[in-house]
Amino acid sequence: MSDKFLHTILLIEDDPGDVLLLQEMLELQGCKARLVTVERLSEGISYLQQNHCDVIFLDMNLPDSSGLPTVTRLLEAVSTTPIIVLTGLSDGSFGTEAVKLGAQDYLLKGDIDGRMLKRAMFYAVERKKLEVALKQTRDLFEREARIDYLTGIYNRMMFNELLEAELQRARRYTTDLSLIMFDLDHFKKINDSCGHTIGDHVLKEVAQLVSDNIRAHDVFARWGGEEFMVLSPKNMQSQAAVLAEKLRSLCAAHDFGNGLHVTASFGVTQYKSDDTLESFTARTDEALYLAKENGRNRVESH
Repeated sequence: MSDKFLHTILLIEDDPGDVLLLQEMLELQGCKARLVTVERLSEGISYLQQNHCDVIFLDMNLPDSSGLPTVTRLLEAVSTTPIIVLTGLSDGSFGTEAVKLGAQDYLLKGDIDGRMLKRAMFYAVERKKLEVALKQTRDLFEREARIDYLTGIYNRMMFNELLEAELQRARRYTTDLSLIMFDLDHFKKINDSCGHTIGDHVLKEVAQLVSDNIRAHDVFARWGGEEFMVLSPKNMQSQAAVLAEKLRSLCAAHDFGNGLHVTASFGVTQYKSDDTLESFTARTDEALYLAKENGRNRVESH
C-alpha cells in the first residue's frame, strides 16, 4: 500500500505523548509525508485556510473545542480534505457519530498500530475522492435538470417550478406579478441562411443581453426554441410592459456580429386572482401572438 498519494498530514492533537506515538508509527511504516502538528482546533483551521494537506487526524477533545462540535467546526472549514477522528473512548460511540457527521474514519487511540494507521489514511483519502466525485456528478445532474444547456439560463421545467412558487406567493400576499414572453422574429431564416452555429450564437447573445438588463429577482428562462420568459414579481402589467419595451429596443439595436440584427416580439400579462400556471402562461402567449399578428418587433399586453 503506497503512501505516494500523501504529501502533508495535519495532526490536531494537544497531547505530546500521542503526537510522538503517531510520529513513530508513521516513521516505522516508512511514510514520507510531512507531518504538521497543532494543538488547537483554531490553529488547525487557520493552517488549512492557507495550506493544502492530504489528510487530517483530529483529536476530538482539544483546549478550544471538545466533542462532536469539534468535527462539525472542522468540516465547515474544510469540505474536501478527509478527516480521521482520534478518540480515547473505548466504545467508539463518538467516533461513529463523527463518521455520520462527515468524517471518513475514526481510530481508538488505545488500539492504533502503524499498519492500521497507514491503512486508515489510504482508505480515507480514496473514499473522500469518491465522495467528492459523486457530489460533483450529482451537482452536474441537478444543474442540467434546471439549466438550459445552450444559454445557461433556467430551462422550462425549472421555470415552471419557480413560476408556481411565485403564483402561490402572489395569491397569499395579494402582490403584483407579471409575465413577459418573447420570441425572436423570423429565427428560422437565420438558421437557414446563416447556419445553426450562428443561430446558437444569437440565442446565447440574447440570453446575456436580457440577463444584464433585468432585476436580480426577476426569473429568466428559455421556454423552448427561440422563445423566452421573464417572470417579474412585484411589477404591474404597465411596469412589465416598460421592461419589455426596453428589452425589445436593446435586442433590435444589438449587433450580433457581421452586421446581423435580430428583432423580437413581446407579450405581457399580469396575474389574476383565479390564474393557474396554465392560464397565466396561455394569456401571455396570446399577447405574444398579437404582437406577431400586428407586425412583429413590438410589445402587446393582454
